[in-house]
Amino acid sequence: MKNLTQCIRGGSKEGRNGFLIAFHYDEDVVESLKQHIPHTEREWREDSKTWWISVQYETVLKRYFGNFEALVYLQGSLF
Repeated sequence: MKNLTQCIRGGSKEGRNGFLIAFHYDEDVVESLKQHIPHTEREWREDSKTWWISVQYETVLKRYFGNFEALVYLQGSLF
């Protein structure tokens, strides 16, 4: 299981709710995310090297990233 280097709540380019995530590159994880999350529910942001993932796929993020819930929980307690 991988760990995220960044995870913040954020919107897609169209303003849809989701998460902006970053992690150390792993081709297998990227391909697996692409297989499990439709292209309409994810965006790669080259400028910031982050992915936007729709909130609908939160369970997928929990499955792939061991620290996802901790980062989301900590973020929630800050606001």
